[in-house]
Amino acid sequence: MKIKRLFAKQLNFPMFGKVWNPSFKFQRKEVILVFVETDTGEFGVGEIWAFYGSSASICFLINNDFAPLVEGQDPYFTEKIRARIDSLALVGTIEGIMMNALSGVDMALWDLKGKLLQAPLYKLLGAYSEKVYAYASGGLYGKGKTLDSLKEEVGGYVSQGFTGVKIKIGGVSQAEDLERVKAVREAVGPNVRLMVDAIHAYNVPEALRMAEAMKPYDIYWFESPVALDDTEGHAILNTRSGIPVCANESLYGVVDYNELMRRRATEFVHFDLCACGGVTTAIKIAALAEAHGMNCTLHAANGVLLFAASVHFAASIPNLDSVEYHHVHQRMREYAPSETMELFDGPYLKPVERPGFGMDFLTPDFADKLIEELKEQAN
Repeated sequence: MKIKRLFAKQLNFPMFGKVWNPSFKFQRKEVILVFVETDTGEFGVGEIWAFYGSSASICFLINNDFAPLVEGQDPYFTEKIRARIDSLALVGTIEGIMMNALSGVDMALWDLKGKLLQAPLYKLLGAYSEKVYAYASGGLYGKGKTLDSLKEEVGGYVSQGFTGVKIKIGGVSQAEDLERVKAVREAVGPNVRLMVDAIHAYNVPEALRMAEAMKPYDIYWFESPVALDDTEGHAILNTRSGIPVCANESLYGVVDYNELMRRRATEFVHFDLCACGGVTTAIKIAALAEAHGMNCTLHAANGVLLFAASVHFAASIPNLDSVEYHHVHQRMREYAPSETMELFDGPYLKPVERPGFGMDFLTPDFADKLIEELKEQAN
């Protein structure tokens, strides 16, 4: 069996600037699907989180540079395929976008292996648990959004069964954000985890001041408080602020995560399967975290394939803290199997008991049809 085709498709979900975080107002949400097809007709599908740049460049890289290296390879030889792709970055400056693209290819290969072996991903990886803890992620800024509407939002998450909620900070003054944090704590009560995500909005002194001001509200973690590349700053916050740091969903590769952990710049190791380097890299990151005595939390704010894959991966590791259940960014969830995002026993989720990631509806034909529908919505 050989890989016959590798190709990527770009989906643009219109959002019309109605909500935003400290870094970006969402005019659209770009999701890339990556397909690996064998010469016997089976295919696997992966997903890419395109960050804030154009996803067209990532699709071009996969369709034109990755495809010739991958086609004709044995789909079980994941590490060999990755090594061929890695050769593109030996000389040059494309490592970042290449790792982003590689994440989707790697996910597609794991989905394909699950389908070929008729095994759900979490069992293929070596299952640890049949359920994973999920927290509700939302609390974005929005047009006309008041403290009362924010309280109603997070209170609604708790009524659904969640015992943890996360909101954004860093997009308004610290005084205004403190009012938002206070309002959320009042809405969810004293026994619910409250997490805040600054998306690298502060410098170190600002983040320390914010952490000190938030202490009365019992913050479970302070996510991405300072610049992504400021590992020392993260370490200062994690060791001196009195609030554990969660970092860093936008990192990729084992080396960067190892440095983050070695310097105790985080307590919660935060990664995204469709950005860090895929499932293969995530296995290594989770093992490093276990060696450092740290727990892992998975970022999942893109499409439903990433969400399903994250639940599968989470169920395979012993040092799991949580999986993000985003209430704004979960594209295509309405097409997924009903059990994909169903809570049970409070805030817990089960991996979908189907081969691979369990998202069989994600075919190339489905993607093409959805692309046309999204074009009409945007107009």
